[in-house]
Amino acid sequence: MKSRILSIAILVLLNNACSLDIDPFEGVTKENLAEVTNALEYATNGAYSLMKDQLPYKGVNDFRSTYARNLHQMLEYPSDNVTLSATTTDPLFAAVTREHFPAQENSTYMWYVAYKIVNTANQNIESVEEGISPSSDHLLGENYFLRAMAHFDLLRLFAKPYSHGTDNPGIILRLNSTDPDNKARATVGESYEQVVSDLEKAAALMSRANGRGVEYASKEAAWALLSRAYLYMEMNDKAIQYASDVIESPKFQLVPGEDYLNSFWNTPSSRESILIIKHTLQDDRGTGSIGSMYLTDQIGWGEIYASEPLRQLLGQHPEDVRNDLIVPQYASDGVTVETRNGIPKYFITKHSYQDGVVTLNSPHVLRLAEMYLNRAEAYAKLGQDQLALDDINVIRQRAGLSGDALYSLTNLQGASSVLGAVLQERRLELAYEGHRSIDLYRNKLDMNRNFPGVQPQEVVSWQSPRNIYYIPQDELFTNRLATQNE
Repeated sequence: MKSRILSIAILVLLNNACSLDIDPFEGVTKENLAEVTNALEYATNGAYSLMKDQLPYKGVNDFRSTYARNLHQMLEYPSDNVTLSATTTDPLFAAVTREHFPAQENSTYMWYVAYKIVNTANQNIESVEEGISPSSDHLLGENYFLRAMAHFDLLRLFAKPYSHGTDNPGIILRLNSTDPDNKARATVGESYEQVVSDLEKAAALMSRANGRGVEYASKEAAWALLSRAYLYMEMNDKAIQYASDVIESPKFQLVPGEDYLNSFWNTPSSRESILIIKHTLQDDRGTGSIGSMYLTDQIGWGEIYASEPLRQLLGQHPEDVRNDLIVPQYASDGVTVETRNGIPKYFITKHSYQDGVVTLNSPHVLRLAEMYLNRAEAYAKLGQDQLALDDINVIRQRAGLSGDALYSLTNLQGASSVLGAVLQERRLELAYEGHRSIDLYRNKLDMNRNFPGVQPQEVVSWQSPRNIYYIPQDELFTNRLATQNE
């Protein structure tokens, strides 16, 4: 029976992975997957497809509901980088307002699909013996990476930061396809240890010469995610080590300032991309895409704008190319910025315009600039201030800044410390990519959301229980060992 179930599951995954030009085939089971030509690659590709495909959930098909979109809005919309201009029936409203509840649609879907990715990776890992060939080992490494990535995403959404205490409830670690439904949450410490263990295993299995493109995991992608994980764990030497490994790789380079906008609009061809969730034209979600909430350009809702404090910070240096990602919508006089409910329309284009299509984009999971910023933060926390400033100045110079606009030990651009300067630069460079809230709370810093928008006007404490989401009630109904967040 288990073999038949796996065969059906793999066929479903193959059908879902339509943009990968995969033909479904018969007779693949967990037991014979290793012997069927290309079966492991097909099944692995199916796991990637879960990140972009719209899956029916509880019999409902919602074109807006994908892993990539829900992850993005749940991480970015509660931050101080963006503002929502009106109420909406879209589940993103609960992310913006932080009015979370256990039956929240986007968090429930995220939980559901993340564990589908984990289960698919587990079945693939269990189906092929390590050491058969470099190519199969590489694919095994990709599956360890996918399991780690999905668990890490769940940790970022549903568990308190590592720095708040390793004994806090983490996530349910599912490391075997035969795990029982009833399973308790691991601690935060145990959860992070599993993530880094899987990533280190993935890096060891994947060959540097056997990468399959930036839409697939690679040794360098594992290093990059390890750098992020170790930074969150405040294991700063490790964060520096892995960030440096990626920075020194000849596979990647920071794009020059003149190509900066295009490096986001067309991430598949950017030398800065380490890992993306690739969308082709047939994957375009139209008004259900990530970019549609940020922009109206003949199509798109355009209801999420750049926040006032972020615009003010960027506006201190008009020559900063990152200003160009923000496009005001002017009235007929060409001077006055139009408003919606009194909120100026400053559209954001970071998730638009792939191949000239307004709503098409392949969002970054990992990119090179983050590695400089990860390393800079780790240097700052180790007291190596000049090295930290050197790294963030690399990012600042790429943005077109020079002279007094660069950081120095006597000029921190308004920040109160070198670490503050690093976090400020992370905000500018990684805006609209889902880092800001986590960067503040894991560093035990409050967030000031006193700016125009639908969100409550408040300073959010780094200790607020609503900085994370409720465990979905569906999990609690089926898993009597699972516990709810505060």
